[in-house]
Amino acid sequence: MATTLGVVGEEREMNIQRKIQKIMVKGKADREIALRELAQKLGCSLSSTYGGDGGKHLEDEIIRRIQEADRSIRAAKLWWIAAISATASVISAIAAWCAMVLAR
Repeated sequence: MATTLGVVGEEREMNIQRKIQKIMVKGKADREIALRELAQKLGCSLSSTYGGDGGKHLEDEIIRRIQEADRSIRAAKLWWIAAISATASVISAIAAWCAMVLAR
C-alpha cells in the first residue's frame, strides 16, 4: 500500500473514476440512484439536478459535481500538508539563525 499522500490521492481519484465507470454500466434507474448516493456521500449538492426528461444532462451534471467534490477533498488535504511544510521551514530557519548567533 502506498504511503505518500500524492499516491494515495491518485488512488482515491482512480477509485472515484472506477466507481463512476461501474455505475455507468447499470440500468438508467439504478444508475441514477447510485450516482446520487455517491454524490451525497461526497457531500455534493444535488440542487438543480432533479426532474425532466433530460436524464443524460442530469447524469452529466451529477458526475461533474462528484469529480469536483473529489478534487476539492484532495486540495483540502494538500493545503494542510503545505501549511505543515511551511511551519517546518520556519522552524528550520530559526534553528539555523540560532546556530549562527551562538557560533559567534
